[in-house]
Amino acid sequence: MNCEYNISDKELKSIIRDYNGQTVICDGDVKKFYPERVRNTNKGDYGSANLIAGSKRYPGAAALAVSSALQSGCGYVKLTCDESVKLVLAARYPSVILSDEIDYRSQAIAIGMGSGVSKELYEQIGNITQKFTGILIIDADGLNSIAQYGTDVLYGSKCRIILTPHPKEFSSLLNKGVDEILEKPILKSEEFAKKYKVTLLLKGAFSIVTDGYETVIITRGSTALAKGGSGDMLSGYMAGSAARGLSAFDSAVCSAYTLGVSAEISSEQKTDYCATSQDILNNLHFAVKRLTGKK
Repeated sequence: MNCEYNISDKELKSIIRDYNGQTVICDGDVKKFYPERVRNTNKGDYGSANLIAGSKRYPGAAALAVSSALQSGCGYVKLTCDESVKLVLAARYPSVILSDEIDYRSQAIAIGMGSGVSKELYEQIGNITQKFTGILIIDADGLNSIAQYGTDVLYGSKCRIILTPHPKEFSSLLNKGVDEILEKPILKSEEFAKKYKVTLLLKGAFSIVTDGYETVIITRGSTALAKGGSGDMLSGYMAGSAARGLSAFDSAVCSAYTLGVSAEISSEQKTDYCATSQDILNNLHFAVKRLTGKK
């Protein structure tokens, strides 16, 4: 399969120098994550994604995650949030189900986007890992809460967990310096994923997805993603992808790659400087069309 990378061979070798068995994901690899939808189906056939996101200070995080999830192909998007967030988002997203409670019947749950670091959030994550049997995505303040109160919450989980740190968040989880992680990012990612039996997506110019045994590299994207809100969009899209039936590993790969392509399209249109999170959301459908060969 021919791959077109947006980085040089020298740059690619520098990021994978600590690992010899890597796979660099291509457009053709991602196309399989978007199968043709059968006409005689309904929303119940495409799963439910429950997002636990937003706060009085960060309602926008919930909005970005919801907007992304709505474009992922899942059947239902549910948002568990406080009243202040509901007041902001209710009219804007009429197709989203707003609730005070977590829906454990959902196929996927994403938590931590704009939630604020707290012991309460940490304990909520612990409760979910013991009650939920689907796929759990932990992002942003969820990761920061785990870093502050303890990674033991990841042990013995009944659900399949995806962690989505950027290098600084990962350094907090490992209690190591960012430079030490970037020295051997793939090795550090694999060790962590294997130890805690999770899927880890280490975000960056070259994103790494690993479950400790299988590891892939994603090179798509642009610095349009180097702005607030990108992680919220990624987690929302990932939850929706998992809800519609992708595995934890494939959900991470599909979502990071698709958001990367959408960012590239946005940069082509508006430059890296001017492209916003909203532009990336608006171009998601173009990204999926490009990946699936649709016109």
